[in-house]
Amino acid sequence: MKNLQLKKIIAKSKKYIYGDLLGEHNSKQIGDGYDFAKIRPYEYGENIRRVDPFASAKTGEIYLRSFYESREVNVEVIALMSGSLYFGSQSFKQNEVAQVASNIGYDCIKNSDRFTLTLFSDRVLRRLKSTKKDTGVMYGAEQILNQKVINESVNYDKLRDYALKKIKKRSYLFLVGDFFEIPKLKALSKKHEVVVVKVRDSFEQNPSAIGEFGIVDPSSGKKFDISFNSMSIEKYKKDLKHHDLKLGEYLKNNGIRLIEWIN
Repeated sequence: MKNLQLKKIIAKSKKYIYGDLLGEHNSKQIGDGYDFAKIRPYEYGENIRRVDPFASAKTGEIYLRSFYESREVNVEVIALMSGSLYFGSQSFKQNEVAQVASNIGYDCIKNSDRFTLTLFSDRVLRRLKSTKKDTGVMYGAEQILNQKVINESVNYDKLRDYALKKIKKRSYLFLVGDFFEIPKLKALSKKHEVVVVKVRDSFEQNPSAIGEFGIVDPSSGKKFDISFNSMSIEKYKKDLKHHDLKLGEYLKNNGIRLIEWIN
């Protein structure tokens, strides 16, 4: 079953990436590339070959053309493996995290960038070697699918410490999880270009009235009796909306991009 799921994920990623449905990404580093970035005032000692004659003639001051630097991009994906991923109305969120990581991995291969994957909860569960190969991305998706997540929970303090110490080179840092907590990412956003990919199930976003039943929290192992009636659903949706607005505001204030992935 896992092998079949893996094959579906890889096939979907290849169709998505190599079908040119994703745009190329540029480095934000200003340097000597070919993609135009902006026109800015000349500073003493800079290369005068980049002088823009039109902007300079118009203002009477010397202006330069700046370009995005052409360089290999270092892409780090951290899959946040909490017990809450062991849920899904159509497919487990754990499968969707594998799909997101696979998509990013094949995009790296397409752009000749390095792809590194870490599986993290309150500790490093697994860190894979950087790769530019198809087999490396496939192996990464397989590890996410096979990782046991029951009774696991994410510790964002330890995540921050790990990423700051282990990922020394400035990178595109993708954090993939369901984010039912507000993460602590301010320090990471100052060192890396951070992107949060929020993976949710459609039932979590819009549950229906299905009555009363007992559940086991897959993160803590605790048992609960809950009732999915119209009143409890209304409160749940209100609380979730408030949480997600707070999450979005926090990320925006720290210059972190948010991508929503709902299955």
